Amino acid sequence: MSHTLNWEGNGVYWKYSGDVTGAEILSASTEIYGDPRFDILKYKLVDFSDVTSITISEEEIKLITFQHAAAAQSNPRIKNAIIINKNDERAKLFVHYLSTNSNWEVAAFSSLEEANQWLGRKS
Repeated sequence: MSHTLNWEGNGVYWKYSGDVTGAEILSASTEIYGDPRFDILKYKLVDFSDVTSITISEEEIKLITFQHAAAAQSNPRIKNAIIINKNDERAKLFVHYLSTNSNWEVAAFSSLEEANQWLGRKS
């Protein structure tokens, strides 16, 4: 389980690899939302393309969603691009909860190129 977090001007790119847990996702979200740079963010790019497995409960998904909804009150301008395996039912549930429970724009993509294009981010 590992993730890297890179702040990029007005955005943040975080990439997960290996076996990922809901607790790790919660921790990374807390780290971002607690950072002073959060207030100027315009995008978040979450990359699960190198993930072997995601072990996340529905309760953890709801906690992450609540976290996102609260953060969206502070900064409503953020676009969220999530790179997932679209055949992964847990990942699809995660994206569904995020997109229906906050004011942020949320979209799922199969590749970094698609996500970058949607965000207007240079690779």
